[in-house]
Amino acid sequence: MRMVIKSSPKILVVVMSLMAQNVFAQDDKNSSLQSLPSTAAQWQTTAKQDIEAAYQQSVANHPGMFDSHNPDFPTLLESAKREGLALASQINNAQGYAAAIARFNTVLQDGHAGAVALLPKELKQPRRWPGFSAVWRGDGLKVYYSEHAKVSKGDKIIRCNNTPIEPLMRKTIFTFHGQVEQPGHWWHHGRRLLVDDGNPFLPKLKTCDFAKANGSTYSVQLKWTERPESVKQHLVNAYNGDELAIGLHWPTEGIAWIAMPTFSPNEQQKADYQQLFVDLAKQRAQLLTAKAVILDLRHNQGGSSYWSLKVAEQLWGQQVVTYRKEQASEKTQVWWRASKDNTEYVESLKVILKDQPEMYEMVKEVSAGMQLSLDEGAPFYVEKNQPSEHSAGDVTGSDFQNKAMVIVPGQCGSACLDAVDTFKLFANTVLFGAPSSSDSTYMEVRLVDTPSGLSKVIIPNKVYVDRPRANGFYYQPDIPYYGLEWATEALLKQLKSTLE
Repeated sequence: MRMVIKSSPKILVVVMSLMAQNVFAQDDKNSSLQSLPSTAAQWQTTAKQDIEAAYQQSVANHPGMFDSHNPDFPTLLESAKREGLALASQINNAQGYAAAIARFNTVLQDGHAGAVALLPKELKQPRRWPGFSAVWRGDGLKVYYSEHAKVSKGDKIIRCNNTPIEPLMRKTIFTFHGQVEQPGHWWHHGRRLLVDDGNPFLPKLKTCDFAKANGSTYSVQLKWTERPESVKQHLVNAYNGDELAIGLHWPTEGIAWIAMPTFSPNEQQKADYQQLFVDLAKQRAQLLTAKAVILDLRHNQGGSSYWSLKVAEQLWGQQVVTYRKEQASEKTQVWWRASKDNTEYVESLKVILKDQPEMYEMVKEVSAGMQLSLDEGAPFYVEKNQPSEHSAGDVTGSDFQNKAMVIVPGQCGSACLDAVDTFKLFANTVLFGAPSSSDSTYMEVRLVDTPSGLSKVIIPNKVYVDRPRANGFYYQPDIPYYGLEWATEALLKQLKSTLE
């Protein structure tokens, strides 16, 4: 999820503290709700009210309602409401409520729009499993961890309920999660097929067929039980591997490893980033002679693009990074949806940024422009492009010419994608791992409570026009890695083999 403000073509960034850390974290009030629905009729009414509210909030504030580059958005939003309400009419509990909200969200196929259910702990039910868990690795669904006597780690799941895995996932998991045409979302959401979270609209899997590495096959009747708490430790890093601390590491001679697991850092992680910048500057001579510099984006789910920008500047040089980004976004415009609520939201950021003069002045200008557009009845405030401060004659090439190998996880989107955009401005950048996720051109989200407080509406405040990275574009890895283990040790071994 993106939490930055950008001014094109020169990119300025600031963490939007109103949504810092985890924008989908539950509100404290969710755990103290006094009048939770209890009957089927109450759950149906609550879901319908919240879906209607999400729809109305989107109609009033989403840039897509007036986006001439996306004329089908209003119809798509109507479809999302219709399908969400259709499920809402059939539910009888919290899990049905979550599924109806998820369907409203998934129809839009955009992580920066829709709604998300945030149920309090007292409404959640224990996860159930068949004794093993799975992950998608680009060429199929594979067993990652097993306590089942017959099922082994690494075995490929080829079909369940007599349906091949790929069409089964399309009909089930991707009805409620992710974007089915995004390869990275298969990596991110594939694990869900062998998890029962209580969604009443998904069929119960009764049998699965497996293939071992030697080609032999076998079948298993599934027995679903509550997943033991002890299994969590085996699953936390299943599709991302272990999580390294932010910083510069040298795991082996001649290979530098820059870990960037988040762009939404807490206070300690902000300090870690500052130390990283110091270390990159101090060890620059060593970095320039390394066999490769690994830019590790595992676990990263976005935040502020400030942090990756500063890493790029330390490696390639501030002037050349700025110039290339300005050139890439020369034609880009930023259109802010000047609704009443969006305008008030951007105005509120001035309080947060009062101690950051440059950011304050930028937000002040955007806020004033949005207010003027609102007063005049114009749907958008269009930012004025600032003239470039650099010319080609001012910029020399970078002395950082050795390989920059970026580890890309399947969920890499938003500010994580911004990082890849920046790194890929340079020919010595190589992408390793999974296909990335993607973004629409709708950005700068804020979250709005639904009437029940059990979900939040996702409202983007602006749209990019003529952005270099097209709507829905995702990066394919230059070096695909389908290995089951994404632990640092396994990746280092594979990366070293590509350098030999």
